[in-house]
Parts: sequence; C-alpha cells; structure tokens
Amino acid sequence: MAGESPTYPLVEAAIRRSRLPRSWTIAVVAGVLLLLVLMAFLDGALASLLEWSTVGPALLYIIFPTYILVVYPFMLRSREQAVLAFKPLLSLEDDAFNKVVENILKPNRREEWTAIFLGISILGRVLFQPWTLDWTSGYFWVSVHNVIITTIGMGLMAWLVYDTLVGIVRVSRLSRQDPKLDILNPETLAPVAAWSLGISFVFVGIFILSIIADVAETAEIVPVWKDIIGYGFIICSTLLIFFLSMWTAHRAMSEAKKSKLATIRRHISAVSSEMDECMVGDQFSGAEKLSSNITALATYKREVQEAPTWPGLMQPSFAGCWHPS
Repeated sequence: MAGESPTYPLVEAAIRRSRLPRSWTIAVVAGVLLLLVLMAFLDGALASLLEWSTVGPALLYIIFPTYILVVYPFMLRSREQAVLAFKPLLSLEDDAFNKVVENILKPNRREEWTAIFLGISILGRVLFQPWTLDWTSGYFWVSVHNVIITTIGMGLMAWLVYDTLVGIVRVSRLSRQDPKLDILNPETLAPVAAWSLGISFVFVGIFILSIIADVAETAEIVPVWKDIIGYGFIICSTLLIFFLSMWTAHRAMSEAKKSKLATIRRHISAVSSEMDECMVGDQFSGAEKLSSNITALATYKREVQEAPTWPGLMQPSFAGCWHPS
C-alpha cells in the first residue's frame, strides 16, 4: 500500500507509505540510527566507542525503536482479532458491525501527535536531560546520536502507550452492547485474552531492554531517581494495560454469568412452585420428573457459579447440561 491509510495508526501508516517492503523500511531506519553512531568516529571518539559502556547503550537504543516497529503489526493484528471475536456475540448486521469496527480502529491523528510530543517533552526532558551531555569535540556526534535516539524512543514509547490505551477503551465499548455470551464457552473471548497477554509481553520486552541498556551503561543496576521513574513508568503502564485489557472480557463474562444465574433461578423457582402444587394436591405422578429437573438445574447452577469470569481461566463447558423448555 503506497498511500497513507486513515485506518492505520500513525507509525504503521508511515511504514506502509514507504514503497519498500516492511523489513527493508525497518532496516533503513535502524541503519540511519547506526550511521549516527559511526559518525562519532569522524569526531575523534574512537577510543570511547571501543568501550562496551559506550557501544552497548548505543546499540540497544537502536534496538529499542526497531523492536517497537517489528512487534507493532502483531499488536495491531491481535487487537483486530479481539474486536472480531465480538461479531457472533452482537445482534448486528454485517454492515452495522463493520461500521462499529471501523470506528474502533480509526485513529485520531491529533491525539497521536499530542502523545508523541508529550512523551518527548516530558519523558525526554525529565529522564534524559540533553543539556547535561558533552558537546565538545570527540563527543559531539555521540551527543547528537543520544538526543535523536532518545527523542525517537520517548516519542515511540508515549505513542505506543497511548495507542494501546485507546484501543482498550474502544474495544471495551463492545462489551457494553449486551453481547450474547455463553459463560460456559471458554473459546468465545480467547482472542481478547490473547490480545491482552500479547500487548503485556510487548511492554515486558521494553522493560527488559531498558534494564539491559542501563546495565550496559553503568556495568551494574544503580537505583538512581531517573531509573526509578523510568522503570516505574514502564511497570505501571504494563500492569495498567494488562488489567484494563483483560477487564473488557471480564466485564462481559461477569454480565453473562449474572444473566445466566438469574435465568436458572427463575426456572428453579418455577419448577419448585410446580412441585409445591403437586404436594398440596397429593399428585405425585409428575413429582419424579420435577425432582429430576430441579437436580439438573441445581447442578447447572453450580457449574455456572464456578465458571471463572477472566478469559483464559475458564473451564470446559458443562457437558450434558439441562435446558428447560
């Protein structure tokens, strides 16, 4: 796809706008960032660049944005699958559902750019502090590289958090449209669970890369205030994203469970009333069947009560359950 599509988020649309294959586009981005490191040789920083404490962080800061560009298509595809999981659960025609999906996946360019600029201005300014770099000869291009790579990294990180949270909020709207969900079917919202775990693992990967970069730079983990803020931001973002994305399916499953239990209670009440009428009139011809129905309903109720409401933790559906006519 050569042109920018309004259905793709900002970074994904920019990559798709390139006429090169995706892998080539990412390779070009990584190559340009690597070129900035090599420029330090021309500025006389050869001795320092031969030290791992300098080379290690430089290479890892190149890997960080490359990592986001590589994993994001999988995140986007996983989110689309999570949205499509609601299709058989909603009483919508294909055209109506497609319109809902389009609204959910449609990006907001102004908000995306705002998230990027906030990430650069806040995270970059607080954690990186570019004015503290050495801009003298021998380190000038190293400092230029650090500023550019940090700007890209912080902007991408803020954009990724924004895009993920917006996706969670929009997908959660589907769970509020009264989906016809079977609490005993463990496969229905499996794509939502897979999406939640997938995006959480992506942020865990970012956290690991941050630790590796810090260790490479200092040869040990030093709990300075900048590290605490940076790690705290990533950890809180990961936990928040995981529970918010899982909460979408949890809420839908909880509502389905409440509805199912209410239906079972109504049937139990109706059968119990019929049993009471038989006992008052000493008519026990249908009592055996009614007793069997109550037993089946009680068993069914217990299975529904024990069914977890978090996707991925659900048990196989209750086989042979009794459905009253």
